[in-house]
This record gives sequence, C-alpha cells and structure tokens, in this order.
Amino acid sequence: MNFHKICLVLLLPWLVACSELQALRDTVVNGDGTRLASNIPVINGNRGVHGWLTDIHALRTQPPETLVAVLETREQAFREKPDIENRMRLVMLLLVDVEPVGDLKRARLLLNGVDPLPSSPDERAFISLMQKFLEAKREDEQKLSVLWKQATQQNQRIDELEQQLKALTSIEQNIQQREPPPVTEDVR
Repeated sequence: MNFHKICLVLLLPWLVACSELQALRDTVVNGDGTRLASNIPVINGNRGVHGWLTDIHALRTQPPETLVAVLETREQAFREKPDIENRMRLVMLLLVDVEPVGDLKRARLLLNGVDPLPSSPDERAFISLMQKFLEAKREDEQKLSVLWKQATQQNQRIDELEQQLKALTSIEQNIQQREPPPVTEDVR
C-alpha cells in the first residue's frame, strides 16, 4: 500500500506538468458564428514570455499559407480582445521573417502601444528588449538604405566617367589617325 502512495505522490506532479504542456489551438468566432481554428498549437497554456517564445518557435517552421491563416486568426482575436496576450501573439507572428506575414514596422507599432501596467516584470523586460531590438533593426535598415543610395550614386558617377573616358579616347584616336600636315620649308 505504501508503494502505491509513493507512486501516486511522484506521479501526480508529473501528470500536472504534462497537462500544462497539452497542445491548445487558437480559435476565434467570426461575426457569422463560425469558428476559425489555427493549425499552430499553443504549446504552453500558461501564457507570457515563455508562451510567446514557444509560439514564434512553432511559427518559424510553418509554410506561408498556414501563416496567412494564423495571421487572420490572430488579427481577429486582437480586434475582439486587445489585451497584452493577443497583442504579443500577433507581434510574434509579425516578427516571423516570411514574406506574407513578416511586418517589422507593424510589430514595432504594436509593441509601442503595450500598456505596461497589467504585465509582469518578465513581460515588461521582454517587451522592452523587443522594442530595443526592433529600433536597432530599423536604424540598421536606414543606414543600409543610405549606403545603398550612396553606392548607386557612385556607380552612376563611375558610368559617367567611363563614358567621358571613352569619348576622350575616341577623340585622341581620331587625332592620331589624321594625316600629319605637310611639312613646308620656309625659305628666307
């Protein structure tokens, strides 16, 4: 009997831990009453930073078609309930660097709109880190844009100088091809 109690005591925490790792699904009720379900599981029922990081990890491996459906679901959830959880889940999806859903500018705007009061210290620290990351990325993109513009201008200047060099070379060749003027002797 004691053996069964010991097994039960050891097994109970393990079962509780496993129940929190169950795969939940995003579901949103449309205006017409139909439910939209996402193919992306929410791995951790306890939300927050761990859940957000788990979401982005799961999303990075999904095909673009699935991500578009998830984007629609998360946008709908955020419109219906614009709390920190739905906001951050939408932000994490926008951070995925896949063409149809990746939108760093929109993610930055959503992060700037976060109300820090209802969030935990870990969530506030994570949001602050994400804001700094996105701001640094924006600055890097601006610097890259300036460098690209300068490189384009330099390439145009190089093309202009090459054309001028060709024109001067052509003039020089024409001069050299001309017959020299006849030499006349000057008699005095």
